[in-house]
Amino acid sequence: SDASVVQAIAALHARGLRVLFCPFLFMDVAQGNTLTDPYTGASGQPAYPWRGRITCSPAPGVSGSPDKTSAAATQTAAFFGSASASDFAVSGTNVSWTGGSEWSYRRMVLHYAHLCAAAGGVDAFLIGSELRGLTCVRDGAASYPAIAALKTLAADVRAILGAGVKIGYAADWSEYNNHQTGDAPGALLFNL
Repeated sequence: SDASVVQAIAALHARGLRVLFCPFLFMDVAQGNTLTDPYTGASGQPAYPWRGRITCSPAPGVSGSPDKTSAAATQTAAFFGSASASDFAVSGTNVSWTGGSEWSYRRMVLHYAHLCAAAGGVDAFLIGSELRGLTCVRDGAASYPAIAALKTLAADVRAILGAGVKIGYAADWSEYNNHQTGDAPGALLFNL
């Protein structure tokens, strides 16, 4: 709950500790679902999969994938959403959503950024982790819409938390160094 996050931050500060906050994304995809697997096209995705599987549909490299087209940017934008810092109201340590019906990644991360600020601040804040299925999706030959969205999100979180807070993204080991595109033997881009 929001109250437990505020209490935990306050307790850590009271002990003289520094606080790093990482909103962690879990996928609520139950066993026996009939969702199309973007990596295989089969009916039914793995139960409670790793967030690194979030991607465009179908996934890059799969026949019919929107990868390297404007449709990939559209799908990525739908995941991130359009929530802005001004879509929240803060009263004491209570943070409430005043925007529309959007349930998006930006809404989640910005909510937690406001909550951390209301709780007295944190020393570091991660805007995400291990979104490798998204960070390799392109809307052109070398343009990555999820990377652009993460940069914008980092700037928005910076505006909420202030210049003294370290802002980062926790890349998966398979994404932090480069994107091996598969466009040609040995082809790679430095997307992050």
